Amino acid sequence: MTEIERCTLSREGFEARWFPGTICREKAIIAVGGASCDERTSIAMSGFLRKRGYSVLVLGFYMWKGLPKDLVSIPVDYVEKAVHWLKEKKGILKIAMTGASTGAGYTLLAASLISEISCVIPVVPYDYVSEGTKQTLKGYAELHKSQYTWHGTEVPYTPIRILDEKGMLWWLNAARKAPGYGLARFMRYGYDLTRDWLNPEARIRVEDMQADVLLLAVRDDDCWPSDEAVPRMVEVLKNAGYPHRVESHVYEKGSHALTDGLDSMSGFAKWALKHMITAEKKYPRECEEARQDSFRRILAFLEKW
Repeated sequence: MTEIERCTLSREGFEARWFPGTICREKAIIAVGGASCDERTSIAMSGFLRKRGYSVLVLGFYMWKGLPKDLVSIPVDYVEKAVHWLKEKKGILKIAMTGASTGAGYTLLAASLISEISCVIPVVPYDYVSEGTKQTLKGYAELHKSQYTWHGTEVPYTPIRILDEKGMLWWLNAARKAPGYGLARFMRYGYDLTRDWLNPEARIRVEDMQADVLLLAVRDDDCWPSDEAVPRMVEVLKNAGYPHRVESHVYEKGSHALTDGLDSMSGFAKWALKHMITAEKKYPRECEEARQDSFRRILAFLEKW
């Protein structure tokens, strides 16, 4: 059995685990987890890719041991360093990147800045950078900084004004009373309110990517508006005359947990799956069918890359 190689922040400049594959040895996939996903969960989320035989570098960008616990000022440079490591140390010629939820946004942002990424598969993505936050005993607190940085410079972001102006308690109470939302969907409620003050400069410039792209979302996403972001990005790419392959699909019944490795989730991620994703309770069969179909779509897309 091949020993899993570990990359560290102190040595390579990024935290990751390298899983060499058995097919397409000149290609590799950088895979990242989602919000509040630790190392074990992030690795589990790429299971279907590794099972197919692809070489996968599972990259940590926060929540891993040795990395920040808060979603703020996270360097996109981690991805740039990982790309160079793959090319220089492993002889990789073509690099793809994928991630789900927050990892999908990180994937889009990285691909918009790093031209060596030639295939992008964001799963339930959002196309705007938000303000960084930290978790407190009272919930989330805004930090007046971007979630991400690039070469030491803050990436433009959209502020979470409801935290500044109303506070976490108001947000939760308003979501609880709002028709079609409720406490389990308070995150979607917050993002829907944000429509009124989206910062145009915070939009991820997907038209700057140099990659084939597959965008997957679910209708009425419980966590954030991936169902709005995906068609919006497709339209942006179409209007820009984007020269690379673009495919997309929005599942009519599915959940934000459109990913592998659910059995391995722990901590907040496991709690959120059970308590904050309404679709998983209402449509368990359809959610699982959407997950399995998404794996098939991703693998078919990669075969043409």
